Order: sequence, then structure tokens, then C-alpha cells
Amino acid sequence: MTMTTAARTAVEGFRQETRLEAPHGLHEHGPGYIVHALGRDFHVTDEMARIFLNQVERVAETDSSALVILRHAHGVELLMVTDSTSFSIRPMTAADLVTPRAAYPRMRG
Repeated sequence: MTMTTAARTAVEGFRQETRLEAPHGLHEHGPGYIVHALGRDFHVTDEMARIFLNQVERVAETDSSALVILRHAHGVELLMVTDSTSFSIRPMTAADLVTPRAAYPRMRG
């Protein structure tokens, strides 16, 4: 997965839109973003959203796949990032705060 100029531009645009580059003061440690991956929504802090995005970029630039850690409101996940992995990061809305957040079911194998 090579990071093309178009992809780099899209990532930079995404950062500007969501303001992931700038700390948000008191909200920096509260859940401020939703990371959607593997069909699930993870409530994460602003800081974790920045860390996750940086880790995904690093994997994309090295043409590899890797497990990327994501600390969220209910614990920690290791997400496999590959060429075919899709995810999104969006700011949390008021509706997200009203909706009760149940713990994610544990996978058994």
C-alpha cells in the first residue's frame, strides 16, 4: 500500500477538517472521535485518534500490513491494517453521547 500524492492530500485534508493536528484543551482526554473499523464504532479520545491515524499512515508508507493498537472507551483493540482495510474517523456528535455505549462482545475462537 504505497502512499500516493493523492492519498497524502486526502489525509492532510482530513486532518484539517477534523482538526486532529491541534489539541483541544480540556476535551483532549475525553472521548471526542468515533473510529469506525471492522463494522464497529470505537469511541476514542482526540489523542488516540491522532495516534491511530499516524500508525495507519506509517503502515501505508511502508507497503506492509501490521497490527495497529486502538485504545477506546471499552478497552484496547489490535486492528490489522492492510491494503484492503477500510476505516473512518469522525468527530463525536451529541447523538453519540446520548446513545448508551454497551461493551463490545468478546470474540471466541
